[in-house]
Amino acid sequence: MKKQIFLFIVFLSFSIVNAQSIPFPQQNNKSQVTKESLKKRRNLLEWHQLAGLTTLALWLATNLEGDKASETLYRKSDQFAQTLLLTNPQYAVNDPMYLVAMSPLNRHSIAADYFLLKDPTNNAGLYLALKANEEWETKHSAAMHKNLAMATFGMYAITASLAFFSPSKIESESENEDDGPKIYSPIFAHKAMIPIHLASMLLLPGLGARIEKEGPRAAHQMEQVGWTGFGAMSIALLVITF
Repeated sequence: MKKQIFLFIVFLSFSIVNAQSIPFPQQNNKSQVTKESLKKRRNLLEWHQLAGLTTLALWLATNLEGDKASETLYRKSDQFAQTLLLTNPQYAVNDPMYLVAMSPLNRHSIAADYFLLKDPTNNAGLYLALKANEEWETKHSAAMHKNLAMATFGMYAITASLAFFSPSKIESESENEDDGPKIYSPIFAHKAMIPIHLASMLLLPGLGARIEKEGPRAAHQMEQVGWTGFGAMSIALLVITF
């Protein structure tokens, strides 16, 4: 499955990078075709740039919301364990660890483990039931992060489509007879970033789906991929904007 995803990313990246090199059919009125093609190309690429900036802003907001959600992750077993602890007030007698176990939930909460240690014989069954289908939850609004992520993905697809369907650049004979190929150009740097931010965009949904079971580990990986993709797209936009 991972091999198929990798091949898909490589294929899609190659298609987008080389989209504008697809030749258009030759027509009789070459000057008219050239004028119309250049106008269409200019318009589409202007919209492509605007859509890219919008995508970048949405991606930044998505990453920031994701970071907030990641910081407030907690185990649902600890949440249920705190309820069980409330039904056993005798555990609080002369035990300062009770207050620690009842402190606000976070990824380091010990409520479930504390509940087990207070009475292993009687509480083992409930503890194992809580841990059987361990899930992670966040106190921050996960819905906001999800909605922003969908909006970002949608704008990303629109941005890519605008570049893909724009006519190819029509080079003059003087440009073709240049002294030699340029080693670096803004367009080259712009296209070089495509595989990175495209791979990030495709990997993020799968990482997000893993957080419920894997918790902070998957959330950390998602943060790394999200910020890497955002950085690559920032570079892609900066090199053609300034």
